[in-house]
Amino acid sequence: MHRNFAVMAALTVGMVSSAAFAAPRGSYKWTDDSLQNAVYVAPNPAAVSHVIYLNNCKPNGCQLKPGQNNATTNTSTIPQSNSVVQPFTGSDATWNAVVQCVKQTYADFDVQIVTERPTSGNYHMAIVAGTPGNVQQGNGVLGVSPFSCGYISNAISFTFANLISNDVDEICWTVSQETAHSWGLDHKYDNRDPMTYLETGPTRKSFQNAAGVCGEYNARQCSCSYQGTGTAKMNSYAVIMQTFGSSAPDTVPPSVTITFPTEGTQVNAGFPVKTTVTDDRTVEKVTFKLDGAEIKTLTDAPFNFQAPTNLGQGKHKVEVTAVDRGGNATTSTVNVTFGTVCTDDSECTTDGEVCVEGHCVAGPSSEGGLGTPCEANSDCVSGQCAEDSSNSYCVESCDTAASACPSGFACLGDGASGVCWPSNGDGGGCSTSGNHGASLLVLGLGAILITRKRRRA
Repeated sequence: MHRNFAVMAALTVGMVSSAAFAAPRGSYKWTDDSLQNAVYVAPNPAAVSHVIYLNNCKPNGCQLKPGQNNATTNTSTIPQSNSVVQPFTGSDATWNAVVQCVKQTYADFDVQIVTERPTSGNYHMAIVAGTPGNVQQGNGVLGVSPFSCGYISNAISFTFANLISNDVDEICWTVSQETAHSWGLDHKYDNRDPMTYLETGPTRKSFQNAAGVCGEYNARQCSCSYQGTGTAKMNSYAVIMQTFGSSAPDTVPPSVTITFPTEGTQVNAGFPVKTTVTDDRTVEKVTFKLDGAEIKTLTDAPFNFQAPTNLGQGKHKVEVTAVDRGGNATTSTVNVTFGTVCTDDSECTTDGEVCVEGHCVAGPSSEGGLGTPCEANSDCVSGQCAEDSSNSYCVESCDTAASACPSGFACLGDGASGVCWPSNGDGGGCSTSGNHGASLLVLGLGAILITRKRRRA
């Protein structure tokens, strides 16, 4: 948000009179005007960078180009043309004090303040240098940032520190406000908080862990609808804590539950592994191992996997390990069996299971079982949802030569590969269809085209 810095009188903490200010301070720059009054969207923890790079543009200035926000390529929605922000003109002592102040302001949060440009990864770049004219902003503007009702990855914020090159607290306040704007924080009508326009209150501002009304010189509705307070109020501390988590040591490990398969399950080759993983802060990664061999690692939810299709006969150990940002790890294991364990539905001991290809699997009477309606692979215990021109059902893989589907189902497919599909007993021919996997042309059923939906990791 733009800020200028003329004040006329000291005001009381928290609630103030608008009569004390000589001029308005402008407005922040929306990345998309249609986002105004939108619901604040908390970022996916995996997409959040915890690094703020304070750039004083020394020794030769900061070269920027207009475009979508990307600190790693010096691209920003703020300048209207290729621009150079002039180096910070304050003393080294002032710069070091500003850095320490920003660190103190963000001390409660899991944020790393650096003054050397990261060589890899994502980061927020806070330019602390130059004047507003360097990026085509109006006179008197002390800071500006891109803004939306959510987290802007790799954003660049601007504090035009050469206007006040020896005022540590004013520069620190502005840096704190502009960085937070890029994470979806509005102005707060509280002169203790860095998100305020109000010059009164403490010179060293701190994020207040209390919901308060938004506004510049007068209270107003917030520009975004925040969780728990709507457009009536905003808790700047809570929003930042939700985004980055606490700076306190992380001693709590993640929670991992393997929801499928369960202990002792009889599985087919290529069986899905479904999990529920949570952490009090951020899950860094989740790894699936089978019999001690790593199969896949995911860094983003949902943390679901698929076993190899070349599974050997016998017992197998499924192992899922989650690691959080603090390095805490939790592992959950189940033991499963692959091999011929049934020749008929009656040999399956779990209610609702049917026999497919010598294995007991969830049947039509089980949620997500064979032949139950589905919209996506995740709806099915098997991890496979297939569709024809009018229906979608959960399916199981089968060998077309074995005729091993349960009663009421036919193995439809091309060559040896197929799926068990609801049938009235008629035979069928089949074909394949490119990227969608097996596609079956069922003869005797009005030439229905059945397509297995693409799996999603």
